Amino acid sequence: MSKKQEEGLATAEAQHHKAELATSNASGMTIAPSDIDVPRVNIVQKTSDIDGPLGAVVLDKQHMLAEAEQTVPVTVLSVLKGWREKIEYDSDEIPRVAYSQEEAHRIEMESEYDIIEFAEITLLFGQPKDNDDEAAYPFAIGDGNYAIGRINVAKDAYRQTFKRLATFAAFNPKASMQHRIWDFKSSLISRGKYSWFAPSLSISQDEPTEDVKTFVETFA
Repeated sequence: MSKKQEEGLATAEAQHHKAELATSNASGMTIAPSDIDVPRVNIVQKTSDIDGPLGAVVLDKQHMLAEAEQTVPVTVLSVLKGWREKIEYDSDEIPRVAYSQEEAHRIEMESEYDIIEFAEITLLFGQPKDNDDEAAYPFAIGDGNYAIGRINVAKDAYRQTFKRLATFAAFNPKASMQHRIWDFKSSLISRGKYSWFAPSLSISQDEPTEDVKTFVETFA
């Protein structure tokens, strides 16, 4: 997506979230989800305007969280599914976005574009022992430091992330996907003469610490 399209999606997402966080904090502030600035997680592509090696996982366009093909453990904080018009990357037109099947159908009936599924997935990344980038991992939870980032996924990335989360939730109705560790990785996909990197999530047998589980419950 172009920068203008990303800004349009971010605005639509903020408008979608209306409820306040059910959490207390030392500052005494009442905080709504739209008040929180969660930085973006991007995968560096050939066309990216982000400094970093090809395929790297980058937070806020400045902190590298993982190299291509490197698996890192993450905790899923939240997942939001949506639908949007399929508009070309370099277009200045902002796609219309829906967060319900009914609204997506209405847009589809009116639009000249195809409608595609996408998801916004918010992830918690633990700071590796060999990483001293404190600015990238500013949140202390229990005995560890963490980064929070949100990634927008569609097409292959959607299939390899959101659909795996949804499949786990569907077949494990009594298990919380937020109470499991997921393996996050950026991998190369090739089709014909084209190739790009896409993120994936795979379930592991590990669980987050009790402190992280408590934090997950306060995050909306």
